[in-house]
Amino acid sequence: MRICILAGVSMLAVVSSAHAQTAVDATAQTNQNSGTQGQATAPEDGVAEDQQIIVTGIRSSLTRAADIKRDALQVVDSIVADDIGKLPDPTTAAALQRVPGVLVSVNRNNELADVRVRGLPDILTTVDGREVFTTNDRSFNLQDMPAQALARIDVAKSQTADQIEGGLAGTIDLQLNKPFAFKRPTVVLTARGNYGRYDDRIGPQIGLLATDRWDTGIGEIGVLVNGSYSKQGYTRTSTILVDRRSSQTTPYNTPGLLLPNVMQDMPQTGEVTRKELNAALQWQASPSLVAYVEGFYTSFRDRGAVQGFNFQPYTNSFGTTAIVSVTDVVPGNQCITTRASNSGQNPAINTDQQGRQTLEANSVQTLCQPKSMTIRNAAMNQSSTARDNETTNKQVAGGFVYDQDGWHAKVDLSYQRSDTDTQDFTINVGQRLATMTVDFDDEGLPHYTTPSGPLESAANLILRNAFQQNYSTASGTLFQTKIDLAKDFDGSVLKKLSAGARYANRVAAFQSVQSSTPLPAPAGNGSPNFGTNEANVVKLSTLGLPGNFLTLSAPTPDLNNGGRALVPSTDFLLSESNLDLIRPIFKLPLGRPGYDPGRRFDAKERTFASYAQAEYEVPLGGDATIDGVIGVRVIQAHRVYDGFQAVTSGATTTYAPLHSDTTNWNVLPVGTMRFRDGAFQSRLSYSKSIRRPDFPDLNPATTLRQSFNNLVQSTGTAGNPNLKDQRSESFDATLEYYIGKGYVALAGYYRNIHDRVITGAKVESYAGIDYAISRPRNVGEAKLKGIELSGQYFFDFLPGALSGFGAQGSFTISDSKIGGNDPLAGFPLQGVSKYNYTAGLLYEKFGLSGRLVYTWRSNYFDVDRTAQPTLRPIDPSAPVTGNLSGTPLPPLVPAPALVYTRGAGRLDFSIGYDINQAIRIDVGGTNILGSRTLDYYNYNGLRGLSYSTLYDETTYTVGVRVRL
Repeated sequence: MRICILAGVSMLAVVSSAHAQTAVDATAQTNQNSGTQGQATAPEDGVAEDQQIIVTGIRSSLTRAADIKRDALQVVDSIVADDIGKLPDPTTAAALQRVPGVLVSVNRNNELADVRVRGLPDILTTVDGREVFTTNDRSFNLQDMPAQALARIDVAKSQTADQIEGGLAGTIDLQLNKPFAFKRPTVVLTARGNYGRYDDRIGPQIGLLATDRWDTGIGEIGVLVNGSYSKQGYTRTSTILVDRRSSQTTPYNTPGLLLPNVMQDMPQTGEVTRKELNAALQWQASPSLVAYVEGFYTSFRDRGAVQGFNFQPYTNSFGTTAIVSVTDVVPGNQCITTRASNSGQNPAINTDQQGRQTLEANSVQTLCQPKSMTIRNAAMNQSSTARDNETTNKQVAGGFVYDQDGWHAKVDLSYQRSDTDTQDFTINVGQRLATMTVDFDDEGLPHYTTPSGPLESAANLILRNAFQQNYSTASGTLFQTKIDLAKDFDGSVLKKLSAGARYANRVAAFQSVQSSTPLPAPAGNGSPNFGTNEANVVKLSTLGLPGNFLTLSAPTPDLNNGGRALVPSTDFLLSESNLDLIRPIFKLPLGRPGYDPGRRFDAKERTFASYAQAEYEVPLGGDATIDGVIGVRVIQAHRVYDGFQAVTSGATTTYAPLHSDTTNWNVLPVGTMRFRDGAFQSRLSYSKSIRRPDFPDLNPATTLRQSFNNLVQSTGTAGNPNLKDQRSESFDATLEYYIGKGYVALAGYYRNIHDRVITGAKVESYAGIDYAISRPRNVGEAKLKGIELSGQYFFDFLPGALSGFGAQGSFTISDSKIGGNDPLAGFPLQGVSKYNYTAGLLYEKFGLSGRLVYTWRSNYFDVDRTAQPTLRPIDPSAPVTGNLSGTPLPPLVPAPALVYTRGAGRLDFSIGYDINQAIRIDVGGTNILGSRTLDYYNYNGLRGLSYSTLYDETTYTVGVRVRL
């Protein structure tokens, strides 16, 4: 079936070609190194010929992207507006997946997100050269920005001194449309409908751009307004096998089986609403002076839930004849040798007051996951976690650009505010199921079979576990001003001298409350909340809750091939009046709880940066030259951080203020050299870069989330006020050859990263309860190196219709390793795939357009479960005692339990037709082969111990574009 779909789409692409579309010429935006990025500079008539929006197609946009790559002083890959528009990319993150060396993954909304450059997420995002962020983070959520708002995206993978610091992995610059880029009055209306296969809903996506320019008595003035709106439902089924446990414990007391501790089938469902508006005014005050005022607004709202079932095969039965048992076991060959505690889980490391370590009592066992089994009378949670998250970003900016007689100056001021309001609520109902059959296929992916009647009936449902209510607000502001000066020189080795300064004042604040209240006794007096006597359970039917409290979950492919279960309703839980019906059941006061002082922080950070750089060019005879840039950037950062630490003595909790005041300096040199000879060029570059810690990562406050289910590890998070700036030394080299409208390029890179920040968990005890506390930490070093091969070509030499063909693609190898004495030393960096590639087939002729693109990435380390109680392979001869007080015995270190994501690819297509110069229609599809995200425990090469199966959405789209 997949082959048929692929063949059909390929045939459509063969007979398609590029449509006419408004797009910015590559030379319309000034290179980042000029210090006048994103601003039009017009001649005396007010319109620069190479800055006009022109009607063009796929090959013109890709040719302009190649021109940007060729002419840039650093290693840059770009997408221009026409390239973004050819695939139905709703977000910037989705558009970036086709850039060489850029990796993305699917988030809970079933959208592409988590953008990484060469495997690293530490990216500085700018809009028209200005730093942007999302609330407390250093990063900007790229999925918040609709792709149709942009004229161009530049991905700079190496540094120059005039770039804002902070992009350890690189810089992504988003460039918005400007009125002086249009020659005549223009109105463009776009409308699109997007249909998700799993979500089974059509979502609208509309946009409007209007611009004009006028000659006035004070010079030419241009105005542009661009807005968009979209609403898209999502359904992403996630089947998760939470940890592995030995069956040689209650309730089974059967040796030899490696069973999941908890089995979840929890679809993420909801809808995402995006709003975006940007506007710009440009004034050509004189032939050499352009002034401007511009800004943007984005709103991203995610209203949804994760809801489904949570099957718990180790929940014992109390005071009942419904004995939990496992039957009909079909043996499997996914086996490990492990240490298991008396509870059947990974033994804890106990440390006494003298620092002596011992491993919890355990036995060495060889355990195998069965191919299939039937579990009888086990507990089933039918739960919901409803959420309503909204993030807004607002930025306004202004300044001027001056160009005359080889002198260049730019002054830019901007202010941004970003706010996020989050609330989520969790409540569990449940029951015992007579039977649940679990099948594991040859790669360990689970499928569940159980009678559907009980799951869709409220008759036997009881209230379980705890009621969780979480509220948080986060905000951030940034005022920044930047001055750039440059002077061109003719007839000498020195081509340009540039210097500049930047001042930035960043403020961040956060407050929240995370409340988790267990079910009161007597129903809640047993660990699994069925009670020590199941006669004490709280029947849902006795609580008097309204009929809209329950709803059917989304269909899940792994349960009865599309089964559903009754769960608490998203709409019910997101109503404060309805929550006040639940709070008395848990003996809570009405209304939302107050914010927790121990989780609040306020941060202020001022940075002063200055740079100087020189561009040079040395003629070698003929067309051959050597050019480049040498520069340095110097930064002072002053940060004041205030928070609180909870101190509990007996039954009293107080909050001790925490204050830090730090100042640090960084000196970042950069040097590039490029050899050019006709169509061939090569580059060498060296630079230093830094990445400051995210503000939440510096908050020392500990947040505990106690699990009132003994099958699930209690967890927590905490920051680390001692985090250092990450520092990187980067080396890049390229070989590039440009062939007409195409090119082929080979790039090599090496990153030596010091004080790399990673987040890991370890078990800590609070009030006698063990929590897996996740904290960020600096590792000694990490290394990243790799090769990128990329190219594109158009077959213009072919006869007739065949001359419309083109191709593009890239292949990247990335090798990473964590160093030092960190517990993860020797493992790759989280999120780095060793291999990834993109292959695209293009066609453009006779008013039709088409594109077929396949992207693929290999497996990668995704989740560190070492602090969880999951069983993992061990060396039976490893020591079981250790000491931290100076004796020869080394400290005990838990064997790592790492989860990897399997390699996978996505196939996307787009087909369009220009009815005339004003109207275009198109259809498209993303992930049309139905790729899934599959995670597994990387145990001694085994691939059958699944951690999760996530169903990535397949989306089809139909759109129309009208230009007036």
